[in-house]
Amino acid sequence: MINRVEDYSLRVIDGLREVLGAGGASLLVLIHPSAGPGDGRWLQRLVAAGTVDAVVLSAVTEPATGASAVQGLVEQARGVPVVSLCAQPTVPEVPSVCADGAAGVHSVAAHLLDGTGRVHPLVVSGPADNADALERETAFAEAVAQRGLELPPGSLVRAGFDRDSAYRRTLEVLEAGLPVDAVFAANDEMALGVMDALAARGFRVPEDVTVAGFDDTVAGSTAPIPLTSVDQQLEAQGRRAAHLVLALLAGEQVPAGTRTACGLVVRASSSASLDAVVRDEEVDGRARDAALSASLHHARTELLLTQQLLGTSRALANALTEGDVVGELGAWLPRLAVRRAFLVRVRAGSAHLLGSWGATGTSAGPVGLLDDSYPAARLLPSALQDELSRGALVVRHLELGAGEAAVLLYEQAQFDRHTGEALPQDVARALTAVRRTRESTDHAAELERLVAERTAQLQAEVGDRRAAQEELSRVNAGLQRALLTDGLTGLANRPGLDAALADAWREHARSGAPLSVLVCDIDHFKAYNDAAGHLAGDRCLREVAAALASSVRGPHDTVARYGGEEFSIVLPATGPDVARRVADRVMERIRGAALPHPGLRTGAVVSISIGVASVVRGGGDVRDGLDVVDVLHAADAALYRAKALGRARVEVAAPLSACRAGAGGGAQRS
Repeated sequence: MINRVEDYSLRVIDGLREVLGAGGASLLVLIHPSAGPGDGRWLQRLVAAGTVDAVVLSAVTEPATGASAVQGLVEQARGVPVVSLCAQPTVPEVPSVCADGAAGVHSVAAHLLDGTGRVHPLVVSGPADNADALERETAFAEAVAQRGLELPPGSLVRAGFDRDSAYRRTLEVLEAGLPVDAVFAANDEMALGVMDALAARGFRVPEDVTVAGFDDTVAGSTAPIPLTSVDQQLEAQGRRAAHLVLALLAGEQVPAGTRTACGLVVRASSSASLDAVVRDEEVDGRARDAALSASLHHARTELLLTQQLLGTSRALANALTEGDVVGELGAWLPRLAVRRAFLVRVRAGSAHLLGSWGATGTSAGPVGLLDDSYPAARLLPSALQDELSRGALVVRHLELGAGEAAVLLYEQAQFDRHTGEALPQDVARALTAVRRTRESTDHAAELERLVAERTAQLQAEVGDRRAAQEELSRVNAGLQRALLTDGLTGLANRPGLDAALADAWREHARSGAPLSVLVCDIDHFKAYNDAAGHLAGDRCLREVAAALASSVRGPHDTVARYGGEEFSIVLPATGPDVARRVADRVMERIRGAALPHPGLRTGAVVSISIGVASVVRGGGDVRDGLDVVDVLHAADAALYRAKALGRARVEVAAPLSACRAGAGGGAQRS
């Protein structure tokens, strides 16, 4: 059981998979933050149902408070062997595997402080009840004292082992004016947040402040300024934990605690002369070239994966039924290198399998009434229980609201943190939207039934019937609006955009009035999401949407989220000149908002690029059979021209004109 799929846990999982697979055992990777159906006793129910035979616990914390959850999880796992992946003095009966973190921290302190002239260290530690955080901060304080230095008040701060909280706490220290020239963070995620804060306040790393972390994650080693860190040999810890579990299952005695060695990995965040990994030896040119090549390959792989995840997110956002969700997953999961997956709906402790992909001896996709209802603690129905006994599956519990939940199980040859974060969130959003649509539809159907019943029974109560009919109309109107509205931004969604374009084109065909379309795209939005995370990205999308909505002239103009970070504005009865003025007004509002862009250079703000296209009667680029798709494509082409010319600008396509307004077919596509 882990907190989330991240670089730290993935390396441990690799070690576990290696040994357990060779020993004929399978692995279920349970994600704790979403693991609390109802009373939060999910692990206990899995153990009671015989779904798991032994438990390996990482340093799991409660998602709401950050407090350690290990003691409670050990109690839930009573009756099966438990191994802890950290020193936990509160559960001495549980064998543990952990790195010799104190020795690793002393090596970091020596590197940061000895002979460097640095005398103002800052420690960014984890929660006060976390044993790893306490061990690392204590060891660093000892190393500082051994060198005749001290940690004055305010030079040790606590965060939540995540990038965002470390960023905020570091900003507080810098804004308080405390001198800082070297920083040790208790894990790499927090160290990256520290470097974000230093960059935001104009400090150079490593020239002004040196930074080191702990865990040696991929995110740290491939950061713009590669991070100095302590390698805990996490794969070795995973292998050792797996050996202990297999020994306990065989009834053997095992040691109470096992320590593994750590190694210091020096990179550019603490040494301006380094641009590649140094591991206790001189790195020659070929090694640097190999490190650079590996870094570029990693960046290309992550870019491709991000593109596939974005496509998956867009497809799931348009799903209207559970069948749509299952169908889109079947189309996109192979592109995410997912070789097995299962989607389960849970209500009141009973489960129903919605979809299965890659299971042995079954076809992929919707599964109908396969073992229609079964206890949720079994995870999968009887016909698929063997799938839990092979390989490794990530198991993510997804709360959908209104007493409904889902469980997503999936396997990759190599688990990655991006899929582990984005895929469950997108599936949860899609199923939540389906539930809300279904509830609205059911509510409308129930109202129709009540109206019919009351009409038959109480013909005299005309007032009551009229009120029920008005309520039905209101609900139906609300349902229609929901189907045409983007849930994140409140703008029209893609179906809403299609409807607005169709209405505007009919009016153009009838009256000959001009029609203009703007297509807008947020510049460098992937870099924004990579730097700030998807929640911050969602807030940015809402801010941009508000700026667009405030730039149009009235309710006859339609602003829509076209997909992802793309937006479109439909301007009926509007020619090219007025459309250009609207585009300029949008640019002014975005510039005026001055939204910080954490993925670019310090001080950079969010910008957009806009393509404008218009269709007029007479003049312009005359095309026989012109239709509204041509206008949209022309605006899209103008947008890409704006991107190619440097972004943050408006490009206007030559006006289009139809020989026969409203004629379809034969149009030349841009």
